[in-house]
Amino acid sequence: MIRLLHLTAVLLGSACAVVAQTCATPPAARTFSNRDEFVGSFYYVMDVHFADIVLQRNISISQINTWTYDQGAGQPPVPTQVGNQAVVNVYTCPNTRLGNETISPTAPGTPWTLVGSGTLTVVAQPAESPVVFNPPIAITAGTYGLAIEYMQPTSGINPGQLHCLGKSPNPGGIVSDQFIAWSNDGIQGNGWTGGVAGSPNLRVTYTPDANSAHWVKSGEGCYFRPYAWYENFPPSATPPDVQNTAIDWIFIGANYVLTPSAATYVVPTGTSLTTTPPPFSSSANWDDALSPVITLPFTLNYPGGSTTEITISSNGGVYLANVGNNTYETCGACYGAISSFRDQPARIAGYFHDLDPSAAGGIFYEVGPANAYVRVTFADVPEWPVPTAINRIQITIEASGNITTVYGTLANTGVTNGNNAILGFTPGNGSMLPPPIDISASLPYTTGDGEIPPVLKLDGRPVLGSAFNIVTTNLDPFTLFQLLTVGDTLMPFPIDLGFLGMPGCALHHNALMLLTQVGPPAPDLTFPLSIPANPIFFNAQLTAQAFPLAIGLNPFGLIASNGVCMRIAN
Repeated sequence: MIRLLHLTAVLLGSACAVVAQTCATPPAARTFSNRDEFVGSFYYVMDVHFADIVLQRNISISQINTWTYDQGAGQPPVPTQVGNQAVVNVYTCPNTRLGNETISPTAPGTPWTLVGSGTLTVVAQPAESPVVFNPPIAITAGTYGLAIEYMQPTSGINPGQLHCLGKSPNPGGIVSDQFIAWSNDGIQGNGWTGGVAGSPNLRVTYTPDANSAHWVKSGEGCYFRPYAWYENFPPSATPPDVQNTAIDWIFIGANYVLTPSAATYVVPTGTSLTTTPPPFSSSANWDDALSPVITLPFTLNYPGGSTTEITISSNGGVYLANVGNNTYETCGACYGAISSFRDQPARIAGYFHDLDPSAAGGIFYEVGPANAYVRVTFADVPEWPVPTAINRIQITIEASGNITTVYGTLANTGVTNGNNAILGFTPGNGSMLPPPIDISASLPYTTGDGEIPPVLKLDGRPVLGSAFNIVTTNLDPFTLFQLLTVGDTLMPFPIDLGFLGMPGCALHHNALMLLTQVGPPAPDLTFPLSIPANPIFFNAQLTAQAFPLAIGLNPFGLIASNGVCMRIAN
C-alpha cells in the first residue's frame, strides 16, 4: 500500500512541473497500409488495383507506394524497367468496386470518376515504387469503390506492361486506421475486363482535413522482450558472415542463450526426403514444398510453446508444428518481407530463403541414439534459380530443447529477385518480432522471455458528441487490476520510473486523475468515455496512460503502457 501511495504521489505530482506538449493541432500527414509488411507470393501483370474504401473525413492523398516487379527477374523473367516512369490514374465510384471492374472509365454511363493522376517511378523490389501526386488528390468523406490504374511506360528501358508482387491467397477482411477502412482489394491484369486476383501491396500517404479529431501514441510501454529473434540477410553476392560457423541455442525455459559452437557438420546418412514427391508444394515439386509431418521421439519445449510434431520446409527451416497446405505463404520464401516468418506457425529458421532441392542436393531427417536428438540437414541444396549457389545447413534438435545450427557454404545471390534470408526463431502465428540483430557480432546473446508491453489505444476518434473506449491490450491473462491515469498534457520527455522499482518503465503525461480498473480482461480492459456535444470542448486535449498489475516483472509490481494524446474535434 505504501508503494502504491508513493506512485500516486509521483503521478499526481507530475502535473506541477510540465512544459506543455500538445496534440491539439490539425492531424499531420500519415500513412495507411493495407498490410504492415509487404509480401510477395507471386508476381502479377499490373493494370488496375481495386479496393473499397470508407473515409470518415475528407482526405488529401500525396503519395501511394507499391511493389513493382520489373527488374529482369521472375519465372519467366520480365524485362527490367527500373527507372521508368508511368502515369497512374485514380478513380472512385459510388459505394463499391464490386460489379464495376468490367466497366471502363471511358464507357458511356460509367460509374467511375477520375479524381487525380500521378507519376510512378519503377524501383527494384524489395524497395518500394512511389506514385507521387502533384497536386495531391482530394477525396471527400464517404463510401467508395477505388481503382488505381497503372498505364504502361512509353519510354526508357524496355517500356511496356508493368508487374507487381502481391499476396495470395487474398486475406480478405477489413483493414482500418482512424480515418480509412479498406476492403475487397485485388489485382486486375487486364484492365476493366474481368475479376481480380491476389492482394496488392499498397501504402497511402494522406492528410485528413484540419478540423479532424484524432489521437496519437506517445512513447512505449514496458517490457518488450519477444520470444522471437532473427537476423535478416539481404541478397548479396558475398556469402553471409555465418558461413562456416555454428551456433548453440541453449534452452533455459523461457528463452535461448545463443553461443558460438564447436559443432561441425555431420555427413547425413540414409535417403533424402526429396527422393519421393512432397505431400505439399506450391510448385508441384520440391521447390517451395513441405515434408510429411514427422512425429518426434520426444516432446520438444521451446520459448512460447511445445510440440511433438515438426514439418520440414524445403526453404531452409523447420516448422515446430503439424503444417500441411499448398499455399506459397506456408511453402515459399520471404522475398523481401518478414511477414511469413512472423505469421506462419512456430519455426526454426536455419537459413530461410529460396532453396530448390528439386534441382540438386537433398534434405535428410535422422534420429540420434536413444532418441536423444533429431537432425535435419539441407545437404548442398542450391538457391533458386542459381544452381551453382550451394547451401549446407544442419539443424540438431535435442530432447532437452537445446538446438545447434551448423553452417557450411551459404549463398543468397539473387539480387535481382529481391530475396532475403532469415536466420532465427519465432513462435509464429503473428507474435511480435523484435528488431533484427547481427548474430555474429552479438554472441553470446540471450533472447527474449516473451514479455510484451501493454498497449493503450482508442477504439474510435474523440469526436464531439461521441462515445468511445480507452482500451488496454496485450495484457497478461492474469491481470486483474490496473491504474488508468488521465491528464491533459504530454511530458516533454519520458520520466524514468526506475527509482520506484519500475526499471525500464516511464511516465509519459501529467496524471491529473487516477482511475482503478478491475478485470479479468477479456483479453482487454476498456474504459468508456463520452465527449459532450458542446463546442466549448472543440480543440481540447486529453492524455492517458495505463499501469497494469504485473507481479514478478519488477520490484514494484506494476508495468506501464505507452501514453496517448487525444484532440477533441470533428
